[in-house]
Amino acid sequence: MAKPYIKHTVPAKTKAWLKKEAVTQKALYKSIAKEMNDLAPTRAKWYDEFLHRCQTRGFNVHFTDRRQITDEEIPVQPKGRKDRVIW
Repeated sequence: MAKPYIKHTVPAKTKAWLKKEAVTQKALYKSIAKEMNDLAPTRAKWYDEFLHRCQTRGFNVHFTDRRQITDEEIPVQPKGRKDRVIW
């Protein structure tokens, strides 16, 4: 049978720091998410260029062995979905 958690107290100074840190991290997250969403059209072009490059030049499977990706193997991009910031 599992034992209950050890009771402890968190100092007020530590609680205040945690609260301040949470606010700082949320603000940082929002700024990163905004920058990512502002970059979305450029990122979509990068995706297209990458997929085109894989279809024309191919990619290295092993050392100097290259393989081209066929149209059927290219994934379909979901419509209306934004890239998400994960933390």
